[in-house]
Amino acid sequence: MTDTKLIKLLALNGLWAPSADNSQPWRFDWDGHSLVIGYDSERVAGHTFPPESQATLISAGCAIESIVKFANTIGLEVDMAYRPQGTGRSHPYATITPRLSPVPAPETANQPVTGRHTNRCAYKSKPLPAPLLTTIGGDTEGKARVHTFDQTESVRQIWRLVRSATEIRFQTREVHEWLGKSLRFGRDGRESGDGLHVSTLCLPPGGGLLLRFVASWPRMKRLNRIGAYKLLATVDAQPVKKAPAMLAFTAPNTPDGALDAGRLLDRVWTHLNNEGVACHPYYVVADQLSRLAENTVPDHLTGQARALQEECGQLLNLRQGETLMMFLRTGYPTRQAPPSARLPLERVFRNQAG
Repeated sequence: MTDTKLIKLLALNGLWAPSADNSQPWRFDWDGHSLVIGYDSERVAGHTFPPESQATLISAGCAIESIVKFANTIGLEVDMAYRPQGTGRSHPYATITPRLSPVPAPETANQPVTGRHTNRCAYKSKPLPAPLLTTIGGDTEGKARVHTFDQTESVRQIWRLVRSATEIRFQTREVHEWLGKSLRFGRDGRESGDGLHVSTLCLPPGGGLLLRFVASWPRMKRLNRIGAYKLLATVDAQPVKKAPAMLAFTAPNTPDGALDAGRLLDRVWTHLNNEGVACHPYYVVADQLSRLAENTVPDHLTGQARALQEECGQLLNLRQGETLMMFLRTGYPTRQAPPSARLPLERVFRNQAG
């Protein structure tokens, strides 16, 4: 395997990491020495979260972990640095530098590690093994940590948080329009390679048509006058109420904290999938807390967002400067969900070394 093929394979594993609304906001640049993970402004600016947002940083952390994890799998040692200077990228999240002496030649390793996947379908009521939850709960990355919840009342408390945050989301124009831009329908949607295709959402009959109908903000705004946001939030949050276990990822509210949280999320998610446990991320609560800190929650909804903040702090026993980064619904799946598509590697990888 030549150096270029190896670097492309590292980038391919980064491409298959989870990202907000499957936006795949990254770009991977190989300069002949390091693989630079950055934000692809030309492709995604204005269509998803901004480059320095918490959601994008978490996504970048997931890509970093996917690349490092694959390198470890094939016996390739790498050096990694967060947010390096002098890369020629306006928003570099990390550089990953392979130690290519000697160059490993795993000729059979020509596929990305794709064991991690999202399953938004229903889960069985079967509880997760206590030893597995204990192992997961003990994992950390930097100051990022995992909290596990498998008791009915604590799971229901998270369900109420998700429902309330989703009510805010369906009443916020910017967030609703981003959701609309991320949705994909029909064959053309599958061929786009990014976004959330309705076939991956495990919707009830007619659910896809309903999403297409409410994707327009003017229409959603009119429907909200009769309380549509409450109905949609109840439907969207319902799977959490029935979850055998919920995980919460917390970290310092800093760029490095978000990157660490992304790495930890990707690692735990992959571990659970390898144990036959399905996972479904819920960013909506963390998103509203982040928007509250940035003063971008609509004025008439700030009271509801502050209540979320207080309840999260109590539930998670947050430390000074720490915040929620992600909730993860977990359980044994009743069926497999179709995976989300990915962009062709050539859309996100550049060989700057020639």
